[in-house]
Amino acid sequence: MRLGVITDEVSQDFEVALDFAKTYGLDCVELRSAYEKGPFDYTEKDILHIKALSDRYGIPVTAISSPMFKCEYSEENIRLHTEKFRALLSFAKILGAKKIRCFDFLKNESVTREMIRDAYAEAYAAAEAAGVTILIESEPTTNSTCCADIAELVRCVDRPYFKALYDPGNNIYATDEIPYPNGYLAILDMLAHVHIKDARREGGETVATAVGEGAVDYPALFAELTRIGYDGDIMLETHYRMEGGIDDATLKNPKGSAISDGGYAPSCLCMENLLKLLGRE
Repeated sequence: MRLGVITDEVSQDFEVALDFAKTYGLDCVELRSAYEKGPFDYTEKDILHIKALSDRYGIPVTAISSPMFKCEYSEENIRLHTEKFRALLSFAKILGAKKIRCFDFLKNESVTREMIRDAYAEAYAAAEAAGVTILIESEPTTNSTCCADIAELVRCVDRPYFKALYDPGNNIYATDEIPYPNGYLAILDMLAHVHIKDARREGGETVATAVGEGAVDYPALFAELTRIGYDGDIMLETHYRMEGGIDDATLKNPKGSAISDGGYAPSCLCMENLLKLLGRE
């Protein structure tokens, strides 16, 4: 297992996030927003700067967390996002990243899995040609709110570069699906990437916690991933704050200082807990 962090959970300054990764002996990082820009906003100059820093620290960017299709389903949005995705593939090539996190449109009961499959046709063809895997993540506001939903979509698409991203913490926010073992078992045969966050429910609301202090059974999950010889990435996505919390709008569209401010110290705590759970402290 390669251990990393989504950099904007630590700082908008990519170098600060890399220093964090170096301090904790991490293997890789995942890029979302940096310097107040999101993945669809970057220029080639931005990416070359990020690549130079990555090379200097010897910590590779192995995945990009994009907002692909985290939008209303429409022909115009499909066209615009597909165009942005093509540019992102060129940036992934510069970085050496082989995975891009995506979604399946904002929740709408009239949008079928077949419609989502067809919407991905051009983007998928470009990703496959580039050797980049599209990772679909479950999320409370999208059509796949749980792992079982992801599994049905991935089977509908049925292509080798279209896989599942497993974020057990999102289950606490989204559905009654038990993150582990139920969610895990639903996507086991298509699992390609893991995000780590934790939370618990209090009085009908979901409250973010430090990793290992919430409702996700991480000891059992990590024991299982070790047993099966999982050799993919595990990325900390902190989402926890020691005081207050991240507002709902930012959680739905994490980007810029809104997601990074106040994140460094909680990320340290979560990473220390995570290293203990993995036996890497």
